Amino acid sequence: MNAGKRLTSEELVEELRSALDADNGWIPALVSSEGPAGVSRDAALDVMVMRLQEFAEAPTVPDAVARQLKNAADAADAALVTEGGAQYGALGAAYAYIVQARLAASE
Repeated sequence: MNAGKRLTSEELVEELRSALDADNGWIPALVSSEGPAGVSRDAALDVMVMRLQEFAEAPTVPDAVARQLKNAADAADAALVTEGGAQYGALGAAYAYIVQARLAASE
């Protein structure tokens, strides 16, 4: 990504969807096959919020990662009920929490 380019709202949603992707998302890879499933490539934001909450509560997800996923779910949930700049800010926060969760998962 170009350091000077901001992601659009659509790109932020796509980044969330990619992290949760059922086939190759890094979040579903953290849990056993008995844990929550990932999302489809065309999943709506409300479905992603639900999955983030489920992953945050999954017993096999490390605590540091679970906290960030919970925060991401809360921020994405806020994006569902806002518009314009507030929605963009909520999506940006959700994305930032996903990045922090990935860093916590790699430690």
